[in-house]
Amino acid sequence: MSTPLDLRQIEKKVFRATYEDGLWDVYVGGIVASMAMLAYLPEEDPSRFLRYGLFLLGIAASFLVFRLGKKLITEPRLGKVVFGSLRKRRKATLAAILGGIVGLQALIVLGTILLWNNPQWAESLGLAGSQPAFERLLIAVVGALFVGPSMTLVAYFNDFPRGYYIAVLMSLAVFMFIWFRSPLPLLVTAALIFIPGVVLFIRFLLKYPLPPAEAQHGG
Repeated sequence: MSTPLDLRQIEKKVFRATYEDGLWDVYVGGIVASMAMLAYLPEEDPSRFLRYGLFLLGIAASFLVFRLGKKLITEPRLGKVVFGSLRKRRKATLAAILGGIVGLQALIVLGTILLWNNPQWAESLGLAGSQPAFERLLIAVVGALFVGPSMTLVAYFNDFPRGYYIAVLMSLAVFMFIWFRSPLPLLVTAALIFIPGVVLFIRFLLKYPLPPAEAQHGG
């Protein structure tokens, strides 16, 4: 006879199976790569609006690939699973926490980029200091500490072990991006997340072939 603990373990196993398709990794890798478009955006840069547009396009494309992949590839192979109230509460809690963190992160990152590329703004706000190296180090540490815990929360609440690996990579990428003021760390990190996601996706397709048409329709 199954116990509640057994059922929770089964639900956790099924939930983790939804990450075997690698689509989440591809999605996160696309977001990180899109962030590289925000590097070096001085106010006088004539291409800044194009790069903002490419950043938003990259985010939208990554999300679209993720959602369509789940709908058209993962669900026909694994089926659509409806999880219990505990899982739904964990998801709601995570969404509430991440909503606040992501909003604060966005303000800090965008504000930092604007102030760096427009030092006269920093001076007018009284934020220009005499030790720019120390300030950059502090901002880099703060940025990394915002990103790392956010991804760690995602990994914990979603029973997603690979999320801890992604959290470490993203923390290092944000730190080096701010410290060196270069998009290269973001691009390298995106590749280190995206490529394993593609490998997982291929393995998923081989492990879970599409059921025959008559099986899908109950025939």
